[in-house]
Amino acid sequence: MSPVRALDCNEIGDIHLEVQYEHKKLKKLCTDEREMKKKRSDIAGKLRLRIKALETAKSVGELSTHDPLGEWHQLSADRDGQWAGKLSGNYRLVIRPHDATEPWNSVTVTVIEIDDYH
Repeated sequence: MSPVRALDCNEIGDIHLEVQYEHKKLKKLCTDEREMKKKRSDIAGKLRLRIKALETAKSVGELSTHDPLGEWHQLSADRDGQWAGKLSGNYRLVIRPHDATEPWNSVTVTVIEIDDYH
């Protein structure tokens, strides 16, 4: 009899990134449509798309192919270990994968901020 192996999360097919938020106000801004339009109407549409991409991707490494218009990319220097998705010309949605090492198989991320770090 051969040993039974545990299925990888992505083999099951219903596992997606677990999205957490740095603080309650940021969570409300990113998940409440009314708050999004009230506080950040300039980026509300793109913010909604980036959050949806996070919720439907299976891993951090999949973001750049799953949401190519988000231009997801790794950050460096003082932001090493963080990723960002484009919201506008300057604004980015910044996340931190809980497993911040390649091959970026992390299934949990924390949304840190919406920032213009340019």
